Amino acid sequence: MGLPACPAARPARRRGARAARIWRTRWWPRFLVTGVLAVVVGTTLISGGAALWVTLAGVMIIFVIVYWALAKSLGEIRGEPPIPPGSPGPGGG
Repeated sequence: MGLPACPAARPARRRGARAARIWRTRWWPRFLVTGVLAVVVGTTLISGGAALWVTLAGVMIIFVIVYWALAKSLGEIRGEPPIPPGSPGPGGG
């Protein structure tokens, strides 16, 4: 057929699969990027008093995310596994 051969022992993997999984399942990278974008927009595109407020809002978002990440242990950050629909909840019933 003209398709390249792929060894059966090694499955094909996408390059950005891990990054895509982190962006899809975690909430904190989205907030961190939002904070960074707010700082960048506040310092470059907005002028006057609004620039100060946007920049401070971005800095506060970043501060809260970093503080939360440093305050939690690695096991607490990972959270609980997903529960299939129709099964009993984590409380057992």
